[in-house]
Amino acid sequence: MTDRAESLGVVIVDNSEEVRSALGLVIDGQSDLEMLGAAGGVNEGIAMVRQLRPDVVVLDVNMPDGGGQRAAREMTEVAPEVRIIAFSAFDKALIRKVMTAAGADAYISKSGNIRELLAAIRGAGEPGLDEPDPAAKPSVPWSDVDEGTAVGSIA
Repeated sequence: MTDRAESLGVVIVDNSEEVRSALGLVIDGQSDLEMLGAAGGVNEGIAMVRQLRPDVVVLDVNMPDGGGQRAAREMTEVAPEVRIIAFSAFDKALIRKVMTAAGADAYISKSGNIRELLAAIRGAGEPGLDEPDPAAKPSVPWSDVDEGTAVGSIA
């Protein structure tokens, strides 16, 4: 592990053990990033953010227990300084909008290149996604969500 003062602390929250393991290996291989922990669910992830105070959370959008939307909202409540990278298998405008409204700072598709994720972790953001104003988290009107779709389980 690297000196935390000179590196970005990262927590991964994804219900896929394979994704957590693969991302952990990639992050551990970066001299400027420190893997602080990995959680397999929303509740565990929120607790980990509260305890470890990472700089960045890579957050799966589609998980049980309220999904990425609930996790992002609660993580920004317990650690307002944390940057959240929404990480999804689907690249849909509605999911981006919902996650941004919940507090995500960037949105990266799992089908994208790992360099995009690393750039987002390091703060370079993502082309085409405006960085939201942290003081003004927009709300998503329920009319924008398809009837019958649980926002916490989209993606």
